[in-house]
Amino acid sequence: MNEDISTRKFWRNQARLSAIVVFASVSLSLLLVWLSLGDLPPHGRVVALWLGFAIPAVVSPGAMVYVTFQNLRNHRLHQRVHRLANSDDLTGLANRRCFTRRGTLRLAEAAHTQPTDQQTALLLADIDWFKRVNDTYGHEAGDDVLSQVAQALIHAAPADALIARLGGEEFTVMCDVSGPDELNRLAERLRQAVEATHIVYRGDVIQVTISVGLAIARRCDTLSTFLSRADKALYDAKDRGRNRFALAA
Repeated sequence: MNEDISTRKFWRNQARLSAIVVFASVSLSLLLVWLSLGDLPPHGRVVALWLGFAIPAVVSPGAMVYVTFQNLRNHRLHQRVHRLANSDDLTGLANRRCFTRRGTLRLAEAAHTQPTDQQTALLLADIDWFKRVNDTYGHEAGDDVLSQVAQALIHAAPADALIARLGGEEFTVMCDVSGPDELNRLAERLRQAVEATHIVYRGDVIQVTISVGLAIARRCDTLSTFLSRADKALYDAKDRGRNRFALAA
């Protein structure tokens, strides 16, 4: 979505720049011709003015087309670099670096603009027994599992959620909820979505589950303390048998 907005902004800026350059080129050309008309007869003045208009009116749009496509190539290169720097190659989710930046910003904005009936929640999910998948089927199968789990989280999470892969088999979802009850329902929806996902790899069906640690932001929270409380809740969920969620105190 951000890339779509950036691309629309790019084309608006290019159209504005092209219009300014063409208008300025034609206007300057006509002014210079007018100042140099001197003692030309009326017919010569008409021809000179026409050439003064026609030449820049043809040349400057052609030049701007070339400039625009050069700028477009640079714009796409910038988007690619930005995407590589901020997204996880395997799943397409935000990576840890992107999550740290956007999560910190989201927490800060919530303190000033969030409605009183909403709270910022964090769900920290870890795939249960993921090492067994790699040991049994190989790392390629493990990559398929990670990709499918990411898709399950995307479809089950709220549309405005910040979803990231922090590394390994650990994912996080940051979103707004009305309170612990809604957060519990969301965690159960994510858990069920992953549990219902069947990954077929070379004829074998792989099914995995997740354990989820939940936390609701406090006023004094930084992203680090927020994550730490969710992480403790995640360990609690794993200690209680996995394939479940636990809410931080």
